[in-house]
Amino acid sequence: MRKMKRFSFLKKKDSTALGQKENMEIDWPDHVLTLDGDNFDEFIEKYPLSIVDFWAPWCAPCKIMLPRLRKLSKIYHGKLAFGRLNTTKNEHIAKKYRIASIPNLIFFSYGRKIKSITGVKSVGEIKKVIDKMLRG
Repeated sequence: MRKMKRFSFLKKKDSTALGQKENMEIDWPDHVLTLDGDNFDEFIEKYPLSIVDFWAPWCAPCKIMLPRLRKLSKIYHGKLAFGRLNTTKNEHIAKKYRIASIPNLIFFSYGRKIKSITGVKSVGEIKKVIDKMLRG
């Protein structure tokens, strides 16, 4: 039996790998987008790989994550999209994804939750996860 690669879902049905011509036509954001109930679903469904930072204004560790995500959004521009969702203002979305503690990064592929990471993580730690996903 042939083994499937762990993140093979990042490839389109026609086997175009992430980052090739077809995906380069996507209008990739060049910064961390602010998400809310109006744009959240559209954001997570649009991209082959996106990361949403679930945070709250009262959460000190959450404030540490924003500069790190900004740095990563520059490194991975054109390969994945970054967004932030304020859980205080968007409790219904936080409940839907069972966010019990923050900061919480959830990775999506065309709207499907594929991984989550809870707590403050370094740029290097997040980069390792992203690189593994992009390699497939």
